Amino acid sequence: MKKYISIAIGGTAIKYGIICENAEIMMKETMKTEAEEGGSAILEKVFVLVAQLQGRIQEKASGICISTAGMVNTEQGAIFYSAPLIPNYTGMQFKKLLEDKFIIPCEVENDVNCAALGEKWLGAGKGKKDFLCVTIGTGIGGGIIMNGDILRGDTCVA
Repeated sequence: MKKYISIAIGGTAIKYGIICENAEIMMKETMKTEAEEGGSAILEKVFVLVAQLQGRIQEKASGICISTAGMVNTEQGAIFYSAPLIPNYTGMQFKKLLEDKFIIPCEVENDVNCAALGEKWLGAGKGKKDFLCVTIGTGIGGGIIMNGDILRGDTCVA
């Protein structure tokens, strides 16, 4: 069964674990983000977490999944804008750096878009074509599902 390293980076906490392809959560833990230390410190924490989590999986992980605060270019797997909450986070190249270091596919998505997709898959949005997901945490965000797909800011037409 495929296993994925999953990391959710928020302004206050980094939640991480191993998830099986059938959505079974093998393990999950939390640590402080310490956002004030900036983007490079968070990247180093992610490197350590991926190495530790890979060590808990007997076979090589099938992928790394990053859910993060900030505006994400999903094709590049990079942060193209971040509020001042996390200094020097804009420009972080998670996908490239993680794939180069661990030789494992990596996907990166905005955390609220991930929440909306989760609600569509297993939650309150299941079976619905259109809905809005609002999250309130360290920051406030919104994810929109329209016609069954996530609506990303760079795909909006004025």
